[in-house]
Amino acid sequence: MAQNDNAHSIRLIDSLRRNVGNDAAAKFEVGYPLSKSANIEKKYEWAKSTCNYLEEHFDSETIIKLRKECRCNDGKSIAVKILKYWNKANSVEQFVNDFNAKETFAVLEYICDNKILFCYPECYCACVKRVPQELARTWCYCTLGNAEGIFKEVFKKDIRVTLLESIKTGGDKCVIEVEW
Repeated sequence: MAQNDNAHSIRLIDSLRRNVGNDAAAKFEVGYPLSKSANIEKKYEWAKSTCNYLEEHFDSETIIKLRKECRCNDGKSIAVKILKYWNKANSVEQFVNDFNAKETFAVLEYICDNKILFCYPECYCACVKRVPQELARTWCYCTLGNAEGIFKEVFKKDIRVTLLESIKTGGDKCVIEVEW
């Protein structure tokens, strides 16, 4: 059996186990292995086949839940950075403007006092960013988990996140609506 020790694969298998059960996780693990030594093309092909598998076996709500748990980090270090702007601002608009004046890894767009857009100017996914081909939206739902983790820390409230656009699906940037 092929080695299945890539962090992306391990996170997805763990998410499958927690959300849909051991049988589904075991079936995926055997059928879709990914080694940590896989090259960028192999990682991209794995991501593409993973999207197909998820779309064939699960509804949209389950896919989003599964992929949100596949985030690469908990977002706390980014939250600490963003929190500095939030704590100094007198309004959501000022928070957005101050953040955008100093940061380049992301852009915030003000919508209203309980909704912003969180935008990445490039794909940061280590698994697929270096392959200049598109992927199904399913792949990009992991960024919702990342944004949710970040903004729960910042706003200290439950957050609703929606993926509006992503680079890997042909968009100019990755855009996540954040509502609290």
